[in-house]
Amino acid sequence: MTRAAQLNALERLMDDPSPVVRQAVLKGVQAAGTEGLLWLEELSADEALGPHAKALLSELRTPESSAQALVRYLQAGEVDLEEACLLLERIHDPKLPDAAYRAKLDQYCERTRELVAEPLDVRAKCRLLCRVLFGEEGFRGSQQSFATPQSSLLSHVLADRRGIPISLCLVFLLVARRLGLPVEPVGLPGRFMVGVFRGKDPLYIDCYEGGAFRTRAEVQLLLLDNQLPADEAFLRPVTPLQTIARCCRNLVSQFEAQGDDRSSRLFVGVVHALEKIDERA
Repeated sequence: MTRAAQLNALERLMDDPSPVVRQAVLKGVQAAGTEGLLWLEELSADEALGPHAKALLSELRTPESSAQALVRYLQAGEVDLEEACLLLERIHDPKLPDAAYRAKLDQYCERTRELVAEPLDVRAKCRLLCRVLFGEEGFRGSQQSFATPQSSLLSHVLADRRGIPISLCLVFLLVARRLGLPVEPVGLPGRFMVGVFRGKDPLYIDCYEGGAFRTRAEVQLLLLDNQLPADEAFLRPVTPLQTIARCCRNLVSQFEAQGDDRSSRLFVGVVHALEKIDERA
């Protein structure tokens, strides 16, 4: 029997309530290795069998299968940043639950909505979101965070309220998306930001500096002060794929700094795969 036929046979047993059958399915997936785990990842989107597949995955996921699941997801296109962040973090913590970020992000969204008194423009709403995240909740950038992988992993950033520029921007972006705000990631070298590109002049928000608003000229000056060219390309939005690739590059360096060669190699592999996807896009 081929591997595909074996997995199809297991699919017919997924919703069987018998503990004996469940153990047989577990063993069958384990015997299929990473291919079996990726098959379960795909099956987890099925309306009927998804809950059963997710229950098995919570026991069986590995860092290696999680890395491949992230790459497959990004290859498929139509990237949801929140889902991509979750899949990325599962490379480090395969047991991370589906709703790992949801409650906190929903809470920050609802608090911001409480403060909005329409009509308000996008900039005013962004300022209120900054008030919630960087004022009331106390999210901050920390120099000490740059060497630790936890500063790049959203579950830790949401718990500790400390992060590096890109992880703080991701928190801002994911709440802004809930609010319907047209905010985009901006991959400035050395200082990831978010931007609003509606209207005549773009607005840049520096989440590492407590949500400070920056003009185009101020961002260009920041680049020049750091001996970087004020290249127009740096000032434009980047794609979700490029955003996740940058997170992975940070994690390569952070895991290397901690002497975790296995994790560093996994993220190197993901970076190489994402670079190939980006080249084809």
